[in-house]
Amino acid sequence: GEKAGVSMGFLFGVFGPPSRSWKVRRGCRTPLLAVPLVLLAVPVSLSAIMLAAAARAAARTAALPTAWGVASLPATRSLRRSTPGYARRVAMAAGNEAEIRAELQGMRAREIKQKLEALGVDAADAFEKSELVERLVRAQLDGVQAPSQEAPTDSTANEKAADSGAPSPDIVERCRAMRVQELRTELGSRGIRWADAVDKDELVERLASVMATEASFSSSGRLRPGAVSKLNGAELTIELDHGTTPLLLDVYATWCGPCQMMAPHLEAAAKSLGNRVRVAKVDSDEEPAWATKLRVGGLPTIILFDKNGQEVTRQEGALMEQQLVSMVSRYL
Repeated sequence: GEKAGVSMGFLFGVFGPPSRSWKVRRGCRTPLLAVPLVLLAVPVSLSAIMLAAAARAAARTAALPTAWGVASLPATRSLRRSTPGYARRVAMAAGNEAEIRAELQGMRAREIKQKLEALGVDAADAFEKSELVERLVRAQLDGVQAPSQEAPTDSTANEKAADSGAPSPDIVERCRAMRVQELRTELGSRGIRWADAVDKDELVERLASVMATEASFSSSGRLRPGAVSKLNGAELTIELDHGTTPLLLDVYATWCGPCQMMAPHLEAAAKSLGNRVRVAKVDSDEEPAWATKLRVGGLPTIILFDKNGQEVTRQEGALMEQQLVSMVSRYL
């Protein structure tokens, strides 16, 4: 220690004591280092304050719960649960849901879907029974009521009953004997949607209803409104003897070029005529007796019969859609 003191004294004696400015600079070194940190902290704090203010404004606008509201949610739930009668109400709701589910499990998917439609609940995108059950349970627990509908007048009810012919038991049994894929094919060939049908019974009901309508339109059951169907001799006899609308008959042959050219025009004419006229075709090679009976001299031959089976007019050669429609329209 004495040697160090002698050394420092010697140095101070030679060079003199350190200047005051050096001491000041050494004492100010720490505050100077803190200045950048302060400068960085200020904008960060301002940004945090602005973000917090924006969040509070958004929460007020969207009616979101505040921090105090979020913190108080558990206390609110506890208070609600401690309210007299809360446990009893929860038990009653659970019991009602169990009763509703038990009742719906015994119903078919089509019946559940009909209930949803009656309540005005959309079920077009539900194809599974479990999904239909969930929607109906929620609707009944929420107290959804069926929309009020005006009672139909007697004339309207009679018109609907007359238009919708109930299928006969034979038609229903014939449809029920088909497989699901066959039912879908038959409906698709008639241009009827089947993808929203939830079970086989609904497919059977749709096809049977269509076939009943076809039976009232066509005595043989082979002709459909808006379509061209091929008939054999026996079926043509039935259509001519028991008709309800005019019959447009195309006598053709598979090897006949004009017959093939006219085929799409005949289909288009059938769609335009709809249920006002039955449209059919007969192969002259397969039914030569009928070709002779009808005095067919050239192909194709288009013959129009009235609803009593009497020939009204005929035309030989290929016709376009508009010509076919005009040929029939003057006799409707």
